[in-house]
Amino acid sequence: MRRIVAVSRRVLAVILVVAMLSSFLLYFRTDVTLNPKGMDNLGARFATQQLMSGESYAGSSRLQRMSSYALNLLSRLDNSADCDRAAQIAIAQANFVDAITFTGKAIELYEGDEKNLAALNIRMGYLYTLLGQYRDALKWLDKGLAVEEAPEARLTRAQVRLNLGDPQGALKDAETCMNNAEDPEQMFSSVVNIYEAAGEYKTAADYYSFLIDSTGEPDYLMNRAFCYSKLGKMREAANDCAAYTAAGGSEKAAADVMLGCGWMREGNYDIAGECFGRALEEGYPDPEALYYYIVLCAYVTGEDARACEFGDRMVDRIRSGSQAGSASIQMEDTTGRLNVSLVPLDESSLCMMTGASHMRMEQYNEAVECLSMCMERTPQNSFAVYLRGSCLLAMGRFDEAIVDFDAALAAGEEEEKCRFGRAVCRSQLGDVAGAMDDFDWVMLNGTDDGLFLESSKLMKDLMDSTSVS
Repeated sequence: MRRIVAVSRRVLAVILVVAMLSSFLLYFRTDVTLNPKGMDNLGARFATQQLMSGESYAGSSRLQRMSSYALNLLSRLDNSADCDRAAQIAIAQANFVDAITFTGKAIELYEGDEKNLAALNIRMGYLYTLLGQYRDALKWLDKGLAVEEAPEARLTRAQVRLNLGDPQGALKDAETCMNNAEDPEQMFSSVVNIYEAAGEYKTAADYYSFLIDSTGEPDYLMNRAFCYSKLGKMREAANDCAAYTAAGGSEKAAADVMLGCGWMREGNYDIAGECFGRALEEGYPDPEALYYYIVLCAYVTGEDARACEFGDRMVDRIRSGSQAGSASIQMEDTTGRLNVSLVPLDESSLCMMTGASHMRMEQYNEAVECLSMCMERTPQNSFAVYLRGSCLLAMGRFDEAIVDFDAALAAGEEEEKCRFGRAVCRSQLGDVAGAMDDFDWVMLNGTDDGLFLESSKLMKDLMDSTSVS
């Protein structure tokens, strides 16, 4: 009977270790590639690494002998040691809520030196990090680190601080780790994301360069390319993305999206538009998230047909209400890893750019529809009002055009062009005096030579027609 129990316990011990290692592998992945669907939290990964790989946990023969029913034998959790054992079992089973309860009781009942108490406090910090409760995590990590210096805990606290919006605090922790490390280069892979997320792109790029040279991992090229793009070194970023693709990187489309964002920041909309177009061809998983930027690049570079093609797709969805969750891309490093996230689409500007592109193609009905949608969303957009007035004028809808020109003038928008457009409308509606007043203003106060000449001509025509009458 004892032999059977012993065998059963060994079997259970194997199951426990497998479960523990599975949890470790689940959290501590080594990939650094760009993942459009979201990234795992690095703070949780660091915390799990420490919980699962420390000698007092995975390496403890006592823990390996513990089974799921061993906890039931701890009937009296009235001392710190038993609470600690219970917490270890909960950790091995990835039951972090119970682990917090048992660790908290172990701290409450603890009697001993501060160093061991600091370890319990740090463990609490790790556990709260795993649960994403960062303020509690910071409180416990602070307690532990105040007594015992632990580089791994500092790394976790740095990630926690990033999640709490304290990049400078995160940098201080990273720098302390680097300063105290016996071999700083061995720390690069652990701290580089902290420098990146805190906006220290030059340092991060240097660390990635070392990692690329020492490991040959192509995924690091994407990270360095991102840093280069934030530093305005777009040629270097493009070279890294090309090297990443040549090395067999699987996120070619994401690489082009990153380059597109970088080129836009530099004001090079031609190349940015090419990058976004390539990303679509390469099967970017969220194509509609790119449409806004394709429209923007096409609008700025005068590719009106392309702006209308992609703009109309989004406008139709907005009009039908099926695109209530419209979104566009955002390429940031909010948790220390490259991240493509979705942000609310600027529907107003999309409609305006699409409308203006239709206007330049003399597709006035489509332009008026898009510009009207823009004004519904932002009535204060006086430029859209001016553009719609110009379209209505071109369509011969003079009364409506005057209303828009009046509104744009009241907002101080394109005064010279609005007065000229209103003058034409007034002349067509028989308001000779009003038309002459506007033409006169353009000739006396305007700066556009073409409008001056056209106003002079139309004014003369009005005067001639009036004298004939």
